[in-house]
Amino acid sequence: MALEELIVAWGQERPTWQREVMRRTAAGHLFSGKDYDKLVDNIVAPDSGRVVAFGLEHLPKAATDDPPVRLISIAKTQHVNALASDYPLTFEPDGLTIVYGDNGSGKSGYARLLKRITRARHQEEVHSDVFRDTAMDKPMANLLVRIGDRDETLTWPEPTRPELQRVHFYDGACREAYIATESDFPFRPSALVVMDGLISACVEVRRRIDTKLYENVRSVAGLPVVGVEARSTEAAKFLEQLSGRTRFTAVDEMIARMDTSSATIDELRGKEILLRKSDTTKERKTVTRQAEKMDSLCSHVEKLHSVLSDTSLADLQESRDKLKKLQEAANLLARSFESEPLTGVGSSPWKKLWESARRFSEANVYPNEVFPVLREGSRCVLCQQPLSSESRDRLARFESFVKDDIQTRLDGARQSYDSQVATLSNLVISPDAVESNQRDLESTHGKLIKNIRALLFRYGRAREQAHNALMGKDRLELPAIEPTVVLTQLKEEAKGARALAEGLGDPKLVQQQLASVVAKRGELELLLQIKKSRDAVIKEIVRLGERDALEAAKASAATGPITKKIMEFSEQSITDVVRDSFTRETDRLRLERVTIARTRAEKGILLHQPKLVGVRQRVKLPRVFSEGERTALGLAAFFTESCLNGSPSALILDDPVTSLDHIRRGLVAKRLVTLAVSRQVIIFTHDVAFVADLKLEANAQGVSVAERSVTRSRADDRKPGLCTTKHPWKAKDVPGRLDELQKGLAQIKRESACWDENMYENAVANWAGNVSETWERIFSQEIVGPMLAEGGLEIRPMMVRVMARFSNDDYNKFASSYSRISQWAKRHDKSSLLNYVAPEIVDLESELEVVNAWFKRVKKYRA
Repeated sequence: MALEELIVAWGQERPTWQREVMRRTAAGHLFSGKDYDKLVDNIVAPDSGRVVAFGLEHLPKAATDDPPVRLISIAKTQHVNALASDYPLTFEPDGLTIVYGDNGSGKSGYARLLKRITRARHQEEVHSDVFRDTAMDKPMANLLVRIGDRDETLTWPEPTRPELQRVHFYDGACREAYIATESDFPFRPSALVVMDGLISACVEVRRRIDTKLYENVRSVAGLPVVGVEARSTEAAKFLEQLSGRTRFTAVDEMIARMDTSSATIDELRGKEILLRKSDTTKERKTVTRQAEKMDSLCSHVEKLHSVLSDTSLADLQESRDKLKKLQEAANLLARSFESEPLTGVGSSPWKKLWESARRFSEANVYPNEVFPVLREGSRCVLCQQPLSSESRDRLARFESFVKDDIQTRLDGARQSYDSQVATLSNLVISPDAVESNQRDLESTHGKLIKNIRALLFRYGRAREQAHNALMGKDRLELPAIEPTVVLTQLKEEAKGARALAEGLGDPKLVQQQLASVVAKRGELELLLQIKKSRDAVIKEIVRLGERDALEAAKASAATGPITKKIMEFSEQSITDVVRDSFTRETDRLRLERVTIARTRAEKGILLHQPKLVGVRQRVKLPRVFSEGERTALGLAAFFTESCLNGSPSALILDDPVTSLDHIRRGLVAKRLVTLAVSRQVIIFTHDVAFVADLKLEANAQGVSVAERSVTRSRADDRKPGLCTTKHPWKAKDVPGRLDELQKGLAQIKRESACWDENMYENAVANWAGNVSETWERIFSQEIVGPMLAEGGLEIRPMMVRVMARFSNDDYNKFASSYSRISQWAKRHDKSSLLNYVAPEIVDLESELEVVNAWFKRVKKYRA
């Protein structure tokens, strides 16, 4: 599967916000601080309905080369080491710029400044003049850079353009970093840009989440402090296990445990004091009496509830309704006697009269006969008159009425109702004994007694309402009194009191009960704190919930899994390319048995480090290489990084060939000039021979060379950093020297008319000395140099043809000219026998023409 397909498949498994980052990165979006802040908000509180597509069509195409960055000048340096120059140090934007400077000239001061603003494996501070400036003086400089086709002026150390990181810098310290440490080489397949962007986003997201987590920690609410006595209680465990998932209702449920507790903190403190006493005989009797009084109160409440409960009052109302209905039915039956001579038959007084007559008849008149006696000759027991046939019929109807079922049920209903009413009417809510018991228990069970009194008050109001309803025509109201809680508390407290009384006689039980009472008191005190701090507890739950969300968001932004995946994706696509490039560079510098290998990945960056090939001992690479080999290895790594950069921006090197032999110096010079064909290359050096190698190679490859020098001023302070646009005489090659001689001769010719003889003689002597040195440089470079390697230790047979073409005429012209010039130079004292006269201008011109012609001729012998 192609790299792009692997990235897209992996992206489908990532969270929505990560796919969004990958897509926006692929589109070239640069995330701002506000973007990252919004991203964090989306991660902490995700929109589950949001969908972000990410496919092959969203991946970036191979990017075109970045515009090259080139350095044009450094000017107006202030407090940069001890540099002082009225003129800027300039650089040619194309080809090779060689900045020559002796030790202590200030050359490295300019190099250190460039090191700070470019891509360098090692960094160091730019100090001010330690001999003059104070620590408060900050180094500053103006830099003119060319980015693509635009020139821009930057004031260092103000924030510089990120494009300057395309410029690569190398010096001795960078060499060690390339060899001894891991490096991230800049080659990256374009598709991995989205992974790099995701890594950067994750780093920023985690940094912002860390800030939010710090703020979250600082906002910790002041929770109740758990005392020693309450550590093992449910309340303590509740606080200990408090989390962002804790329900707010759980807090109220915990607080309700205190409100429903049968004992108060003060009561528990009293029990605690009681249990701590040594003599408990009296206390046992007191506690036992308390249990008995609570039993009595419990019985009284149960009695009240048996009369005034919703069930009992509903039953009373039902009896009342039943009695009313039966009375109405009886009245309806009684109306059948309205035709009787007397009214009121069937009424309640009449019924009483009838029952009295029954008792009188059965007891006195007709003791052995059923009332009413209706046989012939019987008399009315009330009027004592003989009963007529009509009277006997009337009395029979009356008896039938009295014995009817309705009447029976009415009598039963009335008796039941009257009994219930009597029970209600005779009910005493708070008799003296109850009041006495409450007073006795109030000091030790205040909360319980308070609950009992509240309950009795409700019973009293319910009795009054019921009584009033019975006296009138209103229906009985149901008070909905539920005594279960109070009864349970009474029974538990009575049971606890008995257990306490029993335990007061056993020291072990006393200690157990004491521990229980202390724990209960501690828990109630903690619950009281929770109640008072409810808002703080709720706030802490909210904070913990926010922390959990932030921690989850931070975990989702971990760079480790992404880095691991980048390593997996990059192993072939990056490491092979880096290794191939590095191998080519080491081959160019004739380094053997060394390669570069992947070491690890860090935040999505694949790191590499040079390694030895075929070693049988465990040893670090720098220790087995000579100084020169280490220099060559560092340069190989630098060239590898420069070539993989993808941008033909400037390369800057400070004394790159330290400790290299003449062979590798030439190889480095050739590589640098090759690079200068397509990009700006700037070399800072104090090595005259290396300058010559660079110029020779540049001439061979047709690369332009710009000369720059950094020297100390000639003033008394000898300040370093003075910049010029030409090399000193000792660093010039033959063409440069011939050009300098031509300019010097023109100056003598132009100004000598105003000189005296002595001034003219001195000028000619100095000029002639330079001609003599030029003859020597030509002979060494064009005749001896091609045949012998530098130092004379190696013969180059292929170049012997130079000697074969060197003629006797060549030698004679060289010898005669060199002899004449030597007589004019000041290197030899003039004989006193000779009357020395300085040569004329025309002689000087003639001699210079001889040198020029000879140089052009012998130079062709190497072709």
